[in-house]
Amino acid sequence: MLRQLVGTWLVGSVLTGTLAVLFTLDRGELPLTPLAELPVQRMLGVLGLLAALFAALVLLGLSTADASWLPGDGRGVTLWVVLVGTGGFAGWAYAAAVTFAAEFALGTQLVLAYACGGLPFALVAAMLVRPVTVNAVAVGLAAVSLLVGAGLVAGPGLAQECLTLLTTLFHDPLSPSRLVVSGGQL
Repeated sequence: MLRQLVGTWLVGSVLTGTLAVLFTLDRGELPLTPLAELPVQRMLGVLGLLAALFAALVLLGLSTADASWLPGDGRGVTLWVVLVGTGGFAGWAYAAAVTFAAEFALGTQLVLAYACGGLPFALVAAMLVRPVTVNAVAVGLAAVSLLVGAGLVAGPGLAQECLTLLTTLFHDPLSPSRLVVSGGQL
């Protein structure tokens, strides 16, 4: 169990921290570089990191299948990878939105991405391990993390920041509409 959780945290932190660097290089006044505007090399890096993350999760899931209450067969491991990968990314995106909305300095955001980027992945993995007490603690820690994030950003600012980041990330630069984000314009 410990190997699965620590491995998930490490893999998540290293790979999502590097993703954060790729999306914040040469971003100008925007919070991050939109996908459509990433140079080819960085886009290939993003795709490679995503593939590496899910490949590492598959290896972790296969080598530690007995730690989870999910079946130890291929379907159980696949479900574990999908849940940990998607749940981890959702938590990581929420944390990124909080740090942008709370106006953390970029350096602080990147340190947090490398040190704590794997936490959401590890929390989802902990929700799937055998001892029920670990599941309960993981759910409690996830709830506290969500509340702390919401507390850092008063009012509707967090929801607006999440929407702004998603719109910025997936904005089509050829679209006739222009989006104003944090004083910059897409």
